[in-house]
Amino acid sequence: MTRVRLVALLAACATLLGACTTVVGGSGSNGLAGRSPRPTPTAPVPAQPQARPTGCPHVRFAAAHLSFDCITGGMQASYNGSVWPVTEYKTVEPQTSTNSGWILEEGAGHWGSPQGTSLADIAANVRQQMLNAHGYGAAPIVHTVADRDMTIDGHAAHLLQTTVTINPAWARQDGTKVKQERLWIIAIEVAADDVSLWYTSLPDLASALWPKVPATIASIRVG
Repeated sequence: MTRVRLVALLAACATLLGACTTVVGGSGSNGLAGRSPRPTPTAPVPAQPQARPTGCPHVRFAAAHLSFDCITGGMQASYNGSVWPVTEYKTVEPQTSTNSGWILEEGAGHWGSPQGTSLADIAANVRQQMLNAHGYGAAPIVHTVADRDMTIDGHAAHLLQTTVTINPAWARQDGTKVKQERLWIIAIEVAADDVSLWYTSLPDLASALWPKVPATIASIRVG
């Protein structure tokens, strides 16, 4: 993701301090490749961190009842995002006069009560918010790789795995060498009537980390 996206995620939906109540327009807005668009659920005001989370190599987000390992070393923390209130990130393509810069990310959020919304729809809603933040550039191609139920530390969860192909024309204009990014989002039922989320977004400049994602997912603990 570009640094532009990180800034956008910090600013987006600021009045809610979390998930947007409606999703409109933006890159990837006319449905997502390989699937019909799901209805956009309304998100409640999410909880914010009750204390500063522990940084890498192991992050604990008490308000979301989640902890997890960092997928790589040298990550920096951001704890005031709106879509993702806990984010660890690392620069993989430095910002220059002709390049907005690119980072990889891992983090977590707290949705709260699903109010009858499925874990699958919550994951899709959050993905759309990330697309709307424009950090993948203009008109990326979005392909769903996996969209399935699973368990995390014995809790019901849903995995939404996505490959985002960057628009070549936009990449040339931006000056980035990134061609593709892989995004994993997991919605987790951390308690009765309480949902939290984990994610990682890794560009092809850090493709050596893609095989490490299953082990990082396995590190997630609820409680």
